[in-house]
Amino acid sequence: MKWKEKTVVVTGASSGIGRAVAVELAKRGASVVLAARRAAELDAVDQLCRAAGGAATTVVTDVRDPAACKRLIESAGRVDVLINNAGFAIFDAIEQARPDELESMMQTNYFGAVWCTQAVLPQMLARREGTIVNVASIAGIMGYARMGGYCATKFAMIGFSEALRSEVAGRGVRVAIVCPGTTETEFFVKAERGKMPGASRLILGVSAERVARVVCKSAEDGRYRRIVPWPAAAYMRLKEIFPRVAHFFMRRVSGLMEKE
Repeated sequence: MKWKEKTVVVTGASSGIGRAVAVELAKRGASVVLAARRAAELDAVDQLCRAAGGAATTVVTDVRDPAACKRLIESAGRVDVLINNAGFAIFDAIEQARPDELESMMQTNYFGAVWCTQAVLPQMLARREGTIVNVASIAGIMGYARMGGYCATKFAMIGFSEALRSEVAGRGVRVAIVCPGTTETEFFVKAERGKMPGASRLILGVSAERVARVVCKSAEDGRYRRIVPWPAAAYMRLKEIFPRVAHFFMRRVSGLMEKE
């Protein structure tokens, strides 16, 4: 892909993976459209992108609002790549989860991707060209204790992505999924990483910059799914082949670690 000729929209670009993706794209020469709710943080990322040698534009956007997502895509003009990355997590046991927090996560993490995708699809299908990369999570492949609300949003995103991939097959539009494990960003600080099952902490976190490079690779080749890091990919493969075994070990090891 010749990034210097491409316009890329990145949601959730004000921090974490989104910020790292935006800067990585700027280094490659892409024109990056930065979307998030926090204007000051977006402006800071804009400066990072320009310092990296790329062109950047900021559009303050609340992806929970379909009209705002439509305005975002319209302001970007021709969109070659859409990276649906906006999201946050609140970890709690299902019995303690607050309805407003569960709904807010679903509105941002899942419906935000749906609204942006619906806004960009018509132009991509008309050109028979374009790529959509959905940043999901290994929490969309395997359910984890005390993470049920967040897992639900990512399971939804993966199901949506798979259905969309089938719908646009042969029509020039590619859909790719990236599933990171724990990333070393403020995302997991806010979500309270300590509430995650103990065994999940055995897989070391990866940097946002590493995930960003994987996202860019997926935008380039449209590969169905990438999971990082490799230990997480290996365990997710086990989960898909032997789900009861994977859940048994997760519960058993987590119980021992948390007891200690």
